[in-house]
Amino acid sequence: MQGNRQPRVRSGNQPHPAPAMKPAGRGAWAHSRAALDRLEKLLRCSRCTNILREPVCLGGCEHIFCSNCISDCIGSECPVCYTPAWIQDVKINRQLDSMIQLCSKLQNLLHDTDLSGVKACLQSKECEQEEKYEIPEGPQKSRLNREQLLPKLFDGCYFYLGGTFKHHPKDNLIKLVAAGGGQILIRKPKPDSDVTQTINTVAYHAKPDSDQRFCTQYIIYEDLSNHRPERVRQGKVWMAPSSWFIDCVMSFELLPLDN
Repeated sequence: MQGNRQPRVRSGNQPHPAPAMKPAGRGAWAHSRAALDRLEKLLRCSRCTNILREPVCLGGCEHIFCSNCISDCIGSECPVCYTPAWIQDVKINRQLDSMIQLCSKLQNLLHDTDLSGVKACLQSKECEQEEKYEIPEGPQKSRLNREQLLPKLFDGCYFYLGGTFKHHPKDNLIKLVAAGGGQILIRKPKPDSDVTQTINTVAYHAKPDSDQRFCTQYIIYEDLSNHRPERVRQGKVWMAPSSWFIDCVMSFELLPLDN
């Protein structure tokens, strides 16, 4: 019957069929941990089989490797399926790298560590105090920022989304901008415009000793595509990749941009 077919994984890293889960009396806790373990198997390098570090996709065959594991194969062939691997096809998958970091933090939550808040709630059947178990860095900074009634992450910032977005869908980026207190620009800002440069706002969450605090308008482009727009970094208008924007959200910090 069609309803009994197993979903097909089209990635190069195909996991072995997962056995049926039979949690021994721990219910949702055991199901969550088993599901995360299966996800972790998908995030392993096709060559060294460890968790991916700086994941790289070859493009032609879709096998995924750590950047160090594939460096000797560029210009020759994929070590798994022997598909030609040209340097122009090699892409660092920053979205997958962010997923790996998130998976690691979820592992800390669901396994026997000091951060096992989910386990504590499931065992006590009560809502435990989240501060004892919350994920550090971004989530923690976001909570403290909200409790202290400080401006949101992108307060004082305007974003123009230029070009085509595939890895980070434009609709999702727009929602993140709005959630972070930023605003979307319909027209591309002109760095040499007097109107653009005289906008009197300051990015609250930029480092106070950085010239980035005076930058209020960002032209965001999809850095995971082959398109590389002309660099813009003039006064209040800077160009930034979409992966930088995602990293800012995850770390709850207006991260510095490379020169």
